[in-house]
Amino acid sequence: MGTESDAPREIELKLEVEPQDLAKILAHPLLDGTSHGGPARQKLHAVYFDTPDRTLQQAGISLRVRSNGERRIQTIKAADAPRVIALARSEWEHEVEGDEPDFALAEGTALERFLTCRESIQPVFSVMTERTFQTLSFGSSLIEVAADDGRVDAQERAIRFGEVELELKNGVPEDLFRLAMELSAAAPLRLSFKTKAERGFEAASGDRLTRVKASPVLLKRRMTSAEAFQLIGASCLRHLMANEAIVRRTPEAGADAVHQMRVALRRLRAAISLFKAVVEDEHRDQIKAELKWMAGVLGEARDLDVYIAKVLEPARANHAGDAGFDDLLAEYQQRRSRAYAAVQEAIASPRFLNGVLEAAAWIQAGNWLLDDRKPARKRRNKPVAVAAEEELDRRWRRILKRGKNLVELDPEERHRVRIDLKKLRYATEFFESLFKGGAAKKRRRAALETLEALQEILGELNDIAVGADMDPSPAAQAIHREQTSRVDDLLADAKGQYKALAALEPFWAA
Repeated sequence: MGTESDAPREIELKLEVEPQDLAKILAHPLLDGTSHGGPARQKLHAVYFDTPDRTLQQAGISLRVRSNGERRIQTIKAADAPRVIALARSEWEHEVEGDEPDFALAEGTALERFLTCRESIQPVFSVMTERTFQTLSFGSSLIEVAADDGRVDAQERAIRFGEVELELKNGVPEDLFRLAMELSAAAPLRLSFKTKAERGFEAASGDRLTRVKASPVLLKRRMTSAEAFQLIGASCLRHLMANEAIVRRTPEAGADAVHQMRVALRRLRAAISLFKAVVEDEHRDQIKAELKWMAGVLGEARDLDVYIAKVLEPARANHAGDAGFDDLLAEYQQRRSRAYAAVQEAIASPRFLNGVLEAAAWIQAGNWLLDDRKPARKRRNKPVAVAAEEELDRRWRRILKRGKNLVELDPEERHRVRIDLKKLRYATEFFESLFKGGAAKKRRRAALETLEALQEILGELNDIAVGADMDPSPAAQAIHREQTSRVDDLLADAKGQYKALAALEPFWAA
């Protein structure tokens, strides 16, 4: 019997494009048909199957029967753990006679263990695709380029979408990214991790799109530092683009999704900082600068959200009938609307889209991987468990030293401590799977709770410190004075949380 690990592997880079821009991509000189013949075209109709409670979807499995003319192809796909940016999936394909799945062909596939519920497996949605595809030589690789103008039809709604899939037939994944960057000159291409199955289930659910939190990062102790960084980087980009799609498509639900986009960018910047010696090359600082620009664009909208929700709205009752306060609130609401318009403009810009692609290409195939000098190889190949212990210990000691006199620090120094706390918290989340066992989990949970609490208090103190500069109006200054009255209590709370942190036993100290 075959096993899941024996299955043929599919490595592809998925890119999203506006359907009306597909013609521009196909007109790119690289796709002129001179490499391996002209483009071919297909009209595909696929029906996806699952149980009513979505058993297969939850297990990361998709089952479809796709028709192309008279042929019917049954495909079973199983998503691997999200390790890299180019999707790697196990795939089993067989020709079948009719439009229904042939479960006899599931033996030896990821679907086999779910055959006990075959009677409840039924159609959920269909996908119609007009596909133009061709194979070309690029770099040292043979790559199939498929441009899809697609439509998902589900009971709840229909969704039209455009995709460009670059599938590696032979060669190295690095060439997928280089080809993507070349094609993006013709029309904006978004890095995408969303499969057609995911699009279909999204449409079939009819649920309102909401913010997506970061998924846990699963590292193994023998994994190299380079492999760990690539996995963490891919996780951050998945987190970013999942929320970018929500902000772009449902602006009214943008506040939480914008916050999650910022979190994804902060996590990625923190990862680069954690592995800075591993990923050192001539592009690292440029990548960091672009990520900082993205976070800055999102930051204004998020800061205004926080100020309105945490300062102005709670103060409304104490300022009832105050025309100055009403004007101040209206002004900040208008500023927030303008900031969200700027977010929409930014995430649609070539700078943002290409910046994400460049970051993805650098994480997966940057020059930092090619440095053949012995020190660079040694840093890349160091087991991540060793690197994590060293990095966590260094950052922990730094915070304990910097925060020792937390109450006496000026606002700018406290803000630097807060940044250190944030990086340590992200590092703790990135590395948590490396330190198992009940005692380690208990200590890690206590550390995360304390880090988060102290970070939140220092964040409030920083908001108060910069509040005086936000607006010179009398109403704004009155609000600021009210906020300033909380400083002593917040400092006392911060001191208490610092003492709690200092008393904890590091969870990585086995």
